[in-house]
Amino acid sequence: METLSYRPWQRWAAWKRLLALSLPTGFFLALSGEGGLPFLLMAIPPAFYLFSTALAPILRSSFTVALEPEGIRVGSQLYPKERFSGVEGPLGLWTRWEVRPGRLNPYRLRLGWRLGTSPLFQLVFGEEKVPLWLDLPGWDLLLLHLGLDWKEHPGLREYLGSARGLAWLNGLLHPPAELEGAWEEARKRYRQVSAWAWVGIGCIGLGFLGPQAAGSSSPLALLFLALPFLGMLLLVYPLITAFNIGRGRPGWAVAYSPFGPLEERVQG
Repeated sequence: METLSYRPWQRWAAWKRLLALSLPTGFFLALSGEGGLPFLLMAIPPAFYLFSTALAPILRSSFTVALEPEGIRVGSQLYPKERFSGVEGPLGLWTRWEVRPGRLNPYRLRLGWRLGTSPLFQLVFGEEKVPLWLDLPGWDLLLLHLGLDWKEHPGLREYLGSARGLAWLNGLLHPPAELEGAWEEARKRYRQVSAWAWVGIGCIGLGFLGPQAAGSSSPLALLFLALPFLGMLLLVYPLITAFNIGRGRPGWAVAYSPFGPLEERVQG
């Protein structure tokens, strides 16, 4: 019997997102007391992403599915194979990139705002339904265990073929088993780029705070003054190559999918 569960690094990544997004959310909420509605509105985007990309994954991080000969077991409930009738979904919108050949800017980001914690896909067992979380490692093996290849489901093909970006690299989406090798390499590359970005941010912060701590007359003050410029140089590469979400083609991390380049779509 095999049990599918979330991996420790996914839980750790969710907690890091919770911390990172709590800072701007709390900052704007604190300013809204004096600044009023504008700062309150500025707190909404980070609060939304905090809920959907950090808090919701933490709340479901204990979710497990046991693959048993008779079917699947979620908690103490057994769902027999003979009652499985298919997969519902996608049940809502999702963020995706669209390619529009011939346009001045052929790449368009369509945001899919999701305010709830319900899954986009559900397993149907008669009148009962079980969430199919696509960030759960082995979700594709779960479907095969029930007798369904994910490529045979139009909704899964459409979603997996169009969902792109950091969700794949941060553990919010997990690829099918046959794509895990290339996906792990992409995650390694993403971690390296992110490390350089954080070093750059650290240099900028130290450059502003260092002179105050050392004193403006200290010989170290000149060194601290140079750190923001070094930090900006370290940030240029990841911002342009990985996170370029301005005009032109999006950066590789923002447009990433284990199924291929942005111009390709997953085939059944």
